[in-house]
Amino acid sequence: MILNLVQFLTNSSLVMSGIFIPVFARSLGVSYFEVGLISAFFSAASFFSSFIFGKSADSNRLRPIILSGLAVSAVSLFMQVFAYNAASLATIRAMVGFSVGVYPAALIVSVYYEKGSIGKFSSFGSLGWMAGYLIAGFIGNIEHLFVLSSLFFTIAFLAALGLTDAQRPSISVSYFSLDVLRNNLDVYLSMFLRHMGAVAVWIILPLYMIFLDASNFWIGIIYAINPFIQFIVMRRLDKFRNEWLIKWGIIISGLSFISYSLAQDFCSIVPGMILIAFGWSFLYVGANQLVVERSIEKASSAGILNSTTSAADIAGSIIGGLIMQYFGFKQTMMFAVICSILAMMVFSWMNRPSHKSSI
Repeated sequence: MILNLVQFLTNSSLVMSGIFIPVFARSLGVSYFEVGLISAFFSAASFFSSFIFGKSADSNRLRPIILSGLAVSAVSLFMQVFAYNAASLATIRAMVGFSVGVYPAALIVSVYYEKGSIGKFSSFGSLGWMAGYLIAGFIGNIEHLFVLSSLFFTIAFLAALGLTDAQRPSISVSYFSLDVLRNNLDVYLSMFLRHMGAVAVWIILPLYMIFLDASNFWIGIIYAINPFIQFIVMRRLDKFRNEWLIKWGIIISGLSFISYSLAQDFCSIVPGMILIAFGWSFLYVGANQLVVERSIEKASSAGILNSTTSAADIAGSIIGGLIMQYFGFKQTMMFAVICSILAMMVFSWMNRPSHKSSI
């Protein structure tokens, strides 16, 4: 119950704080390319943090890692109210990125060792996204959202004080071991490619919707469709094969990006939101379950998966900003489609039994 509540509050906080960052950055006079760079700073910090603390969670107690991550996240999110130009916003977003990379692997592994459902746990993250998008749409004021997002993390920290450390086997972890990466390379690489394309879209999607005459209110409402469906879908995925979930998650994601490119007004974004909800639900649950089940170093495997998405955030943010700066919205969407095709090809090839046995 506590783990689900923490998952809900933290995810709600992150989306309500992050959804209007591109719009806020543009209001500070930031170029499209610089919008991508600001997102890349956030993702780079999260990449290193997720790797470091994912490894740490395999050899140290989980509760202190969760609590410290929640505490520093609450502080860094509040610091966003002091951003006044591109440099300060990039610096503070990097602080937020590092902070929010501390606790996720420890949370997922806690769920696993307590015999909980990763799918149902993940669904509470999606429910948090929905709440965050709705709150963001209704409030609209970005500085008020920064304060509220910090408050949500504070509440999550107070709730997590009631956690007890999960019982688990003690293992020896090397920070420089490549075994976890090698054993799950098919998942990590395909996730990187698909997510890189997705981030290129997400970094400019609020601006695209404004271009299509959406208000902040409607941006929040339409964004909320995605996690609402995720919440329903993720809770029902435990019975499916993880490899099947990953493949169909990639395919459906590609279809969603095509749908975005065909939008004629902001209401036309809705079909893509429905598709991406199914695509991400399948991919996220399937990937997390597969790497955790395969690995002895379970927190490390989850941490590297989180680092993989952060690395994709870096590349996708920069590429998305560049494509948008020099080409346009629809070209950014088509880049994401190409990434999904490559991800499907990579996973299908690397996941073959003959290939898996040779790596």
